Amino acid sequence: MYPLIDVFGREIGTYGIFAVIGCLLAVFFFYRNTKYDDFMIEDTILLAVPTFIGLIIGGHIVYGLTHADVLLKLMFNLDKLSFKQIVGVLGACFGGSVFYGGFLGALAAFMIFTKKYNKEMRSKLIDTFAICIPLFHTFGRIGCFFGGCCYGIESELGFTAHNNPLVPELNGVCRLPTPLFEAAGNFLIFIALLALHKKGLMKGRIVYLYLLIYPCMRFGLEFLRGDAVRGIFFGLSTSQWISLILFAVSASYLMFSKLLMQKRE
Repeated sequence: MYPLIDVFGREIGTYGIFAVIGCLLAVFFFYRNTKYDDFMIEDTILLAVPTFIGLIIGGHIVYGLTHADVLLKLMFNLDKLSFKQIVGVLGACFGGSVFYGGFLGALAAFMIFTKKYNKEMRSKLIDTFAICIPLFHTFGRIGCFFGGCCYGIESELGFTAHNNPLVPELNGVCRLPTPLFEAAGNFLIFIALLALHKKGLMKGRIVYLYLLIYPCMRFGLEFLRGDAVRGIFFGLSTSQWISLILFAVSASYLMFSKLLMQKRE
């Protein structure tokens, strides 16, 4: 694993490199699949900027929720800590990012900034946005593997990292390459959603289909994760609870929308 890469004498995080690659590919894919509807590159950029900001903010907020116990202790001990200590604790609690938070933040920003388009155009944009998510996530998880931030459980089948300065607990232990499993799963989801989109199926509902498939995969893969700092509530991680909620909401929407369509027919 290579958490840091030397570029012209400066060390750059591998995760950040892959995340940028994934982001650029997602934006390019979005533009290529919307330009035929008179959606110009300027429109793509105007949507990409607030969506990216929403991704960053949402990811950090949910990461903070995984440290709810620390935040509660902080609230009850504010009078005992200095300003510098408080800032340090908050920095540690909100310093990382969680995919689900980033996704929900990006989705919220995207929905807000597409309100100006007509219903048909907005539906196409949301479908394309949903297809971009697993494409971006594929490269993000590859970055996680090289960075070592989302390592798997101990196993005889896997990889052993050495001299990882960012995640010392990863070193010298053979672990499952869980991030690579998720990267492969995300790429398959991307292919499947793209195929449906090309055939004109699930119009306006692809984002809900994504929120049925990915949460199932994520829920299962969480049991193969070895990094414990993800928030645990009643035996399930924060991401598993979010997976259950998103799956239930999406399944309910698709079920009721289908029943509504049948009544209209």
